[in-house]
Amino acid sequence: MTTYRLSPFATFVQSHLIAEATQYAVFHRLTGELFELDPSVLEFLQALAQGKAFSLAPQQLSQLGELGIAIQKLIDLVLVIPIEVDPIGPFIDLYVGRPLQNPALTYRNETGAVLLVSISMAERIYSPEPGKLPAVTEETLPELMTSILLAADGSKTLRQIYAELQDGVEPRQYDREFRDAIEFLTKPERQLIKFALAVEDFANPYNPPNLVPRNFYHASRWPDLQPEKTIGEFHLEGIDDAAWEFDIIEPTVNHGLRFPTQLLSGQDYGTRFCDAVFSGGFSGKTKFEVLEIGGGTGSFAHSFIQRVQANGNAITYHIMDLSPELAASQRRSLSDIRPPVGHINQDATHFDLPGRKFDLIVSNEVIADFPVAGVERKPADDDGVHFRGEGAPFIEKYSLAVDDAPDHFYVNSGVFQFLERAWRHLDSGGRLILSEYGSETRYPVESFHLNHAEFAIHFGHVVECARKIGFKCRLTKLTEFLGIDDGTPVLNGRDEHILCINCVLQKYGMSLPFGLFSEKDFSAQFGDLVDRLDLSPVRFLPLRNNFHYGPNLTDFFVLNLEKEVL
Repeated sequence: MTTYRLSPFATFVQSHLIAEATQYAVFHRLTGELFELDPSVLEFLQALAQGKAFSLAPQQLSQLGELGIAIQKLIDLVLVIPIEVDPIGPFIDLYVGRPLQNPALTYRNETGAVLLVSISMAERIYSPEPGKLPAVTEETLPELMTSILLAADGSKTLRQIYAELQDGVEPRQYDREFRDAIEFLTKPERQLIKFALAVEDFANPYNPPNLVPRNFYHASRWPDLQPEKTIGEFHLEGIDDAAWEFDIIEPTVNHGLRFPTQLLSGQDYGTRFCDAVFSGGFSGKTKFEVLEIGGGTGSFAHSFIQRVQANGNAITYHIMDLSPELAASQRRSLSDIRPPVGHINQDATHFDLPGRKFDLIVSNEVIADFPVAGVERKPADDDGVHFRGEGAPFIEKYSLAVDDAPDHFYVNSGVFQFLERAWRHLDSGGRLILSEYGSETRYPVESFHLNHAEFAIHFGHVVECARKIGFKCRLTKLTEFLGIDDGTPVLNGRDEHILCINCVLQKYGMSLPFGLFSEKDFSAQFGDLVDRLDLSPVRFLPLRNNFHYGPNLTDFFVLNLEKEVL
């Protein structure tokens, strides 16, 4: 019979991103391994956390059912350990690295001192209010902690690091200090180092050794605070600062690539998008009436219009947007455009512009904001299936394939309504371009990290709807549409990484915009300073690894819809 206790490196975390459904987990500070907890396991571990121990023989675990299976998993992950085991002992021959998901940096100042720049890893606040960024701290660590941190490059084991650093130090004393340093560097608010079985485990940003588990909270989730409000009302009232919305709350592909970039062969997003649109049609036309749905900050329209005009074509451009703040940003951004851009304040799912026809309607990263409708699958009296709910009529109207649907699901009803309106407002031979994240087969799911309701797109259903209306359809991946090589190395990290890098760069008169940068582009602008300061780790991985500023490009599709010439 063995007596067990909770490892001192086991830490509890919570996620509050789903309203009224707090999720609990425990993770190992040394490995990043995370184990989600149901109520019974949570209660068991909380008892251990209060200093209680338990004794049992291995064969007894099978008698505890699901709880026994969970306890065995906790033992396997070294979250629960025999009472006599050294908590660090099992990890002495594991490799030590600095987790990719921790934005902390070190650099050397003019005096040669090594400084640590970091953000607390105890929690992550989503949807912070304007001006309330997480605090970036700068500090000088004790010499031993600095030495361990700089040695933790993923290529050496803890035993090897210990051997390298113990020269001339009495072993017993050094062992105590070394243990204290490991405890300090792995505290929940720091998580500066992690351990892995193999060097290769540090290559994937989503492997446990690269994770920094923490508590997740919303500073403000607008619809939850005011549940009677709609997504349309959020855009009318809920956006206070356009730059803040897209820098911090909801970075988009367009926002991340709004600067000329190697990823787009030296072009910016709007320019490249324009080229991709016009390479697929409009042969012989030289004058275009264009409507953009949801204009963001206006950067997309600015680049798009200039590209059309640079190719010798005339363009009349209108933006339909509900948000007064975004419309104001668009007017500022587009003040130099001639002829002036028109602005329309209507709900795109029900828009009506009598007598207006467009050659092109573009909806870039907008339709996920449109409403969804719920559906419930019920057995029918004839042994078939009956669907109920607000979304049920759309299934019949557009002959949507739902054989694989769960008992409760959503359909992108707002997108279907928008397609109907767009059809009426397109000229013969006109085109509608939709860009958004989603899947060809998966049903809409909500993105809970945002400050408003937003749902992924079931593109299979959207195509079925579009064809039923009369559109000719072509669905492609956004990376294919824009010609992006997903093997291109890009700067690792989200907004927190940019905040830490900027804490250093701004001391030397430079600043990194919130954006997606290739290694080549970043090095051209900041490489000399990074090398001079020995700023590290500044790391790059292929775009396909999906750990960069902005959403995952691999999740995005472009649906090209054509209203054939009548």
